[in-house]
Amino acid sequence: MPDVSQKEIGKRLYHVHREKRVEEAIKKIKSGVGSEWSSFTREDIELLGHLLQCTWNVIDQKIWENIPFSRMTKNDVRKVLSFGEGVSPGKNPDTAAVNEIKRILLSLK
Repeated sequence: MPDVSQKEIGKRLYHVHREKRVEEAIKKIKSGVGSEWSSFTREDIELLGHLLQCTWNVIDQKIWENIPFSRMTKNDVRKVLSFGEGVSPGKNPDTAAVNEIKRILLSLK
C-alpha cells in the first residue's frame, strides 16, 4: 500500500462527505420537483451537482442540513443552473455565482 499522508486522507474524506451531502440534496430536490424533473437532462443534473458541491463549501454544515431542498421548484433549479455557464469539472463557478446560489438555497422556506 503506498504511503498516503494524513492530509491526503483528510482531503479525500472531505470530498466523499461533500459528494454524499450533495447526492442527498439532489434526491430531495428530485422528490420536490416531481414529474417536472424529467425536463432536466443528465448534463443538467451533473451540472447541478457540481454547482451544489461548490456551494456546499461555503455554507455551514448545520445550516446545509436544514435547507429544505424538497421545496425547490423547477424554476429554482433553473435559476441555480443559470450560474453554470462555462462550469465543468475542474472549472468552478466564480465567487459571485456561488454566493447567488447560496442566496437561493437559504431563501427556501
